[in-house]
Amino acid sequence: MSQPAQPMPAAGASYAWRNGYLLLAFTALTWGINFPIMKIGLEYSSPLLYTTLRMIIGTITMFLTAAAMGILRVPHRADIPVVFSVGLLQNMGFITLVTLGMQFMPAGRAAILAYTSPIWVVPAAAMFLGERLTAPRVVGTALGLVGLMAIFNPLDVDWGSEGTLLGGSLIVLATLVWTAGLIHVRKHQWHGNVLSLIPWQLLSSLVFLIPFSLLVEDTSGIRWEPAFLVNILFSGALASGVCVAAQVGAIRSLPAVTMSLSSAAVPAVGLLSSAVLLGEMPGYHDLFGFFMIGLGIVLVGLSDLRLARARVSGLSR
Repeated sequence: MSQPAQPMPAAGASYAWRNGYLLLAFTALTWGINFPIMKIGLEYSSPLLYTTLRMIIGTITMFLTAAAMGILRVPHRADIPVVFSVGLLQNMGFITLVTLGMQFMPAGRAAILAYTSPIWVVPAAAMFLGERLTAPRVVGTALGLVGLMAIFNPLDVDWGSEGTLLGGSLIVLATLVWTAGLIHVRKHQWHGNVLSLIPWQLLSSLVFLIPFSLLVEDTSGIRWEPAFLVNILFSGALASGVCVAAQVGAIRSLPAVTMSLSSAAVPAVGLLSSAVLLGEMPGYHDLFGFFMIGLGIVLVGLSDLRLARARVSGLSR
């Protein structure tokens, strides 16, 4: 999942629409397809070790990418706290909890739940950043909660299936952890190039993830088959590496509402790709929940865009 490491461009800024949409399409497709890829990968490896391998490959990919672009720099001292914050919360915390939760639920449903984060940002930003709770934001949050309740409809969930409640709870917890990291990011004043910090954010997550996974799980259980190597390369190099850089590029190129639309596009791709690759057929409650959550995200994005335009208009007077 993405972590917008810098503010969205202000309304009235110059947008690079073509490049932005290409980057957006790439991230939505890759992150969406990565949900069934992760589900398949868990057949070859335990979840913590899978996450660790994925993050190692992603870290190497981003160091090579930053070096090739000539932007690899040691982080500024003032950026180190947020480097660890993003690394531990939005990288290690979010991805680990989602991967653990996916053991117990369909990949398509996991994709929907994992992208409820924009909904949680609204009340969190009001509490910790003093952002306004406008009517569209409140309605968007309410729609997202309705969608969440639809997915966890007590009449539709198979409570007899082992880990059903645990899996969903882990993924919702992952979105709250990601939101906490985003609040810290929004409060931070950046001193270095955002792209140059991504490799260090990934590396910081490995400082804790590697010893923890080796302590809890046994590496002898990994099935080192060609299919698994392809799987982990996709999830690591593309989803955890290149896509993160592409998302930063998209943030720089497109307005806030378009980025909000992309948040709804990822679970849509996740649902479709899970149906194709895994044969998962979403129920009507999943589809209704996805629609409500997606609509809520779009409303929040429209509210952000309107507030950004109002700020620009006020500054120009």
